[in-house]
Amino acid sequence: MIAKEFLGLAWKIDRRIELKIEERNRLTDKLTSGRISNLSGMPRGGKYDWTNAIDNVVEMDRKIGDEINELCRIKRLVNDAIDAVEDWRYRHILEMRYRNYMTWEQIAEAMGYELRWVYELHGRALLCVKVPVEFAC
Repeated sequence: MIAKEFLGLAWKIDRRIELKIEERNRLTDKLTSGRISNLSGMPRGGKYDWTNAIDNVVEMDRKIGDEINELCRIKRLVNDAIDAVEDWRYRHILEMRYRNYMTWEQIAEAMGYELRWVYELHGRALLCVKVPVEFAC
């Protein structure tokens, strides 16, 4: 994976974390509202086994929490890679683009540079990013 793709994970990770949190909230809402469908996959009789449903929701919640933790770990690696760039201009461009999700035009305006100069600096900055081994091709 090249530096640009690696840094681009930040936005994707933020979105996936948001979706996981929404999923967790939906599970909690279902549990607290009493609208849990048959999560066990077993046929339902006359009485509903809330204990089994609660166990399933707790297990799903644990899995979601584990996924969120892994996504946060990867996001930390992206941030660490940006922080390790020594040239302040390069680091600043990477921060604005991959942490703050600013457009190229916004970055150019914020730095007082021509747009094509921002593109040039971004290209140079990417050459300074050390992609962790686990994400290398």
